[in-house]
Amino acid sequence: MNIIEATKKALQENKAISNPDDLEGGVAFLPTNSDCFGILLVTTEESLLKEDRKYKEVWQAPGRFWNPRANDLLREDWELL
Repeated sequence: MNIIEATKKALQENKAISNPDDLEGGVAFLPTNSDCFGILLVTTEESLLKEDRKYKEVWQAPGRFWNPRANDLLREDWELL
C-alpha cells in the first residue's frame, strides 16, 4: 500500500509501518500526531548490552528525524508491523 494508506491504518491500529528495504535494515516508522515528534524511527530488533559481565536485551531509543526521499513517498510496498 502507499504511505498515506499505511499511515492512516497505522494511526487507527496504533502500529508502525515499514517497507522491505527499511525493514531489512531493522528500521520502522511510527506515525504520530504529536507536535514535537511527527514520525518516530524505531528499531525492529533489540541489541545486546554487556553490563557487569552479563548481557541484557536493550532497544534503541526512538529517533525523531526522517528525511524521506521522493522514492520513499512513492513506494507502494508499505506495510503495517
